[in-house]
Amino acid sequence: MILDPRPGPVRRITTMVWLPIILGGAVVGPPRIGVSALSIVGSLLVIAGWTVMAIRPARPPGLHAAGIAAVAAGGALLVADIGRWSIPIAFCYVAVAAAGRRLPLPWALGVLGATAAALAVAMWQQEPVLSIGVVVLSLVSVLLIGTAQRTARRRAEEREVALAAEARATEEHARAAALAERARIARDVHDVLAHSLSALAVQLQGAKLMLRRDGAPDDTVAQIERAHRLAVEGLTEARRAVHALRTEPVDLREGLQALVDEHPLATLEADDVGLLPPQVRETVLRTAQEALTNARKHAPDAPVRVHLFRSPSADGAATVLDVRDVAGAPPPAATPGGYGLVGMGERAALVGAHLDAGPTEDGWRVTLTVPQPA
Repeated sequence: MILDPRPGPVRRITTMVWLPIILGGAVVGPPRIGVSALSIVGSLLVIAGWTVMAIRPARPPGLHAAGIAAVAAGGALLVADIGRWSIPIAFCYVAVAAAGRRLPLPWALGVLGATAAALAVAMWQQEPVLSIGVVVLSLVSVLLIGTAQRTARRRAEEREVALAAEARATEEHARAAALAERARIARDVHDVLAHSLSALAVQLQGAKLMLRRDGAPDDTVAQIERAHRLAVEGLTEARRAVHALRTEPVDLREGLQALVDEHPLATLEADDVGLLPPQVRETVLRTAQEALTNARKHAPDAPVRVHLFRSPSADGAATVLDVRDVAGAPPPAATPGGYGLVGMGERAALVGAHLDAGPTEDGWRVTLTVPQPA
């Protein structure tokens, strides 16, 4: 109760309740205490010191120790006014226990010695030596209890620090393992996919030149050119994926701006949506990347607007990514076998988001809504 290092309001109130109980017992019990100078000074010291011990202000430094000393001195004065065993001796026990719990050992021993000496002098005339010895030994026991509690609390804090350090080490190990796995995947993508696409682009470029040399039909050359363009775009996407795996996740606004800068007709309007979890941030970036890639493929001359904002909802605030192109004409039919929209939908489902993609009156729109509880 009084020894709790950081008590709450209820504990402070409970601690203060004991002050009038002990003082009341001291005043009502022995008739000799009356209103003598010792009782008045002792009561004032006890009240001031007990209040400091209960409130425990952080400043000024040393006030804690002064409160403990005041309670011990006040209790000794009240006992001296009576001259024998009495209720106010409880103040001395509380002060010695608090000293063992809160003060360095030399200071706690000083409080113990001064309190034991003061009580021995106060009780010397009316109490036998055996009783005084019992008082001194009980004070030593109380001090040992206080120091034992202090040691136990310190060990508990050390265990908490050790557990926190272990948790940080585990987290760092997991992060290092994740980065190593990302690096491995980046190497595989670079060594296999990027090299293959690069070789394919070179071969298609050579095939196009050969077809033109041999006078092949224009539609055949156009198909080879389209295949070459797709290979180059695939190579660009592979390199972008390798870069994303090799680097740390970037800020969401910066990532969106980097994607928009690659599209000459795209503009970005990004509001402050707060700090998003890494999985959500990655999903937003990949959705914007796929939407811009599709716009570049199917409507290369159409302006694209990328808008990131926070929208209020019934369950809280939702983060919304809206990518819309204005082609000025009905959108082309979806290419059979395309998995871009499927991949975006799967990414959205993994983070509990909703993806809405479809044609508009003058173009195409992709909207990703990520709910966030308030």
